[in-house]
Amino acid sequence: MSVHDDAASPREPVGTRVEASGPRSAAVRGNSGTIVTGDLHAARRPPLPAPAQIEAPAGLLGLPRRPAPWFVGRDEALAMLAATLEAGAGAGVISQAVVGLGGIGKSELALQYGFARRLDYGLVWWIDADSPAQIQIGLAGLARALVAGSDSVAAGQASPEEAAAWAITWLAGRTGWLLIFDNVEEPTHVEPYLARLTGGHVLITTRRDVGWRQLGATPLRLDTLPRPASIRLLGDLIGPPHAADAAVLGELAEELGDLPLALTQAGAYITVTPRCTPAGYLRLLRRVPERMLATAAVGGDAERVVAKAWEVSRARVAEQNPLAERLLQLLACYAPDHLPADVLAGADDDEQAVNEALALLASYSLITLTTHPADPITSGGDHDVDDGESVSIHRLTQAVIWHQLTTTQRDQTRTRAAALLDAALPADPEARANWPRYLRLLPHTSTITPPGSHTMNKVIDFAGASGDYTTAKTLQQARYAAQAETLGPEHPGTLTARANLAHWTGRAGNVAAARALLAELLPISERVFGPEHPNTLTDRANLARWTGQVGEAAVGRALYAELLPIRERVSGPEHPETLTARANLAHWTGEAGDAAAARALYADLLPIRERVSGPEHPETLIARAHLAYWTGEAGDPAGRARPVGRPAAHPRTRLRS
Repeated sequence: MSVHDDAASPREPVGTRVEASGPRSAAVRGNSGTIVTGDLHAARRPPLPAPAQIEAPAGLLGLPRRPAPWFVGRDEALAMLAATLEAGAGAGVISQAVVGLGGIGKSELALQYGFARRLDYGLVWWIDADSPAQIQIGLAGLARALVAGSDSVAAGQASPEEAAAWAITWLAGRTGWLLIFDNVEEPTHVEPYLARLTGGHVLITTRRDVGWRQLGATPLRLDTLPRPASIRLLGDLIGPPHAADAAVLGELAEELGDLPLALTQAGAYITVTPRCTPAGYLRLLRRVPERMLATAAVGGDAERVVAKAWEVSRARVAEQNPLAERLLQLLACYAPDHLPADVLAGADDDEQAVNEALALLASYSLITLTTHPADPITSGGDHDVDDGESVSIHRLTQAVIWHQLTTTQRDQTRTRAAALLDAALPADPEARANWPRYLRLLPHTSTITPPGSHTMNKVIDFAGASGDYTTAKTLQQARYAAQAETLGPEHPGTLTARANLAHWTGRAGNVAAARALLAELLPISERVFGPEHPNTLTDRANLARWTGQVGEAAVGRALYAELLPIRERVSGPEHPETLTARANLAHWTGEAGDAAAARALYADLLPIRERVSGPEHPETLIARAHLAYWTGEAGDPAGRARPVGRPAAHPRTRLRS
């Protein structure tokens, strides 16, 4: 494709200056010198030639460098660029804005496109567009490149303003060119130029995801690389023999969040650093992320590192909206993906100010806002806690922001983030209607909530109530460790956390470990609380239960037989805990092989359950089902109600309160 002149007639020279006062002299092309009027001296520059008279040198290519030889995972994005720019051929200037986080590969994508399609255009020109002044300098450079062959004196002496205006006039009169504005900060910085261009293609890269459609530019949001492409890029950069270790490269890609700049930075560092392997780099990244994210390879560009990628955006956000910077710091505390945006509503008294701050961060691509409709499955069909926006932030952005804070700032920010999360959790974690909310917040509570806090206790209760016993056990383990460290190993709070850890360990399927934990705990509880304290009795009941569960039914029965009279004396014969102990004694009596005795025990228990709890209470129904079962097992199948085998439920042990 050649550059075509669309001008109907030669245009007047652009940008010649006229003195504000005093006589004017006719400009003579090719002459220069000094015009003197009294004591006023003014240097006269030769005017630039008429834009219509200048043809571009064949295949003029103004790219800042050759594209990277390793470029993967962007075939679809390149195809979309081509489709958008080619679709409007002949319909005036066609613009495409590539939008995304710093380091996501916007500039490299534009560079790859410009170089690959250089033969399709008569002119390809790159402009560093960080500021209006930089844009003007880039356009002036284009003017000088075009004019240099015919009038090098005029090209060299024209002011940047004159040369930039001349370049836009030259482009406006032609088609078949590609102009790339790289890293545009504000749409308004390029709007005056786009308004004057009537043909050709314009490609814009920017971190700001705002206002491009209004300028007629189609936005293309660039995301992180797919994991296979990340592994391939690392392998291409590093080369053999380490390139063959896909497992380690996959771990490294995950730790780097599949960010192209971070992958390139890591690959270059490993390549030129003696004895550094992908596994070694991964260890360093986990141990000292702030150092590795700021370190370029020897001989590399110190500005092309992850730690610098977002500094300009962060600084500009801070200048425009201090609340937005505080929100960014809070977001560094949570899990990186899908924090409900309303969690941050309490970060400021003005909720609208929070919304505006989030919108500003999103416009700089520092965060991503996503709308989530209510899920009729998780919400029960009529619960809308999943409505609204969620906030996601790249994990490396979090790391960079976090390591820019002082120790005091980190403590304050973490405390504030945890308080906002606690306020966002419903009060009752065991109510089914609240489970979708707890489920959405679980990754964030697991990340930021202090293990010994009341908030963590609520989250553990939710995990257990919803059947996620493994998560309940994992969180309870952290809670117990925190309580032991802060309160001491025999503090009542620590012993309660230890007892509950045994409970969730058993519910998660490791009944032998649960029994062992309780066997170690019981003597301590008897010494600290006393042999008949409710906590001690709960520990005895749980030890009896898990002893039966490991296959020692007779021992479990014996332990319940020892416990029951103490329960009756301490709590009363019809207290719920006493009735639970009676039910468990009956159950393990049957499991130990004495079905007739189990039937008799359940027969004695059932009328008491009906009177105390009511005929349709769950515990009453469980007792009735077990009575029917053990009646059948005792040799009286006619007395068994609905002979369908062992009842699915039996009396439970309890968590400590």
